[in-house]
Amino acid sequence: MSRRVSGMSASVVVPGREVRLPQDARDAVREHRPVEVQSHGKPVFYIVDPDAFATVAPILERRRRGEPVPVTDLLTDDDFAVLAEERERDTGLDAGILADWES
Repeated sequence: MSRRVSGMSASVVVPGREVRLPQDARDAVREHRPVEVQSHGKPVFYIVDPDAFATVAPILERRRRGEPVPVTDLLTDDDFAVLAEERERDTGLDAGILADWES
């Protein structure tokens, strides 16, 4: 085992020969699907492919340091577009709800 500093924080590197993963788990990671490792029916580890980890690593590092995670780091432009569409559809909805509640 070795310790490597990659980007923001130090990570522990374990040689692949020291980790036994069933073939279906290896295939899942290769197909960019996460693998959940359970102990006594509860998740204890998640294994993701390097690209997925690179995407979430900055968010995980901020959480590890106890810093807030800006919503812009969590949502994509498509997410914001959907939220904007929903906001437009809901225009006036709050007034209708308030009127019903007051009656």
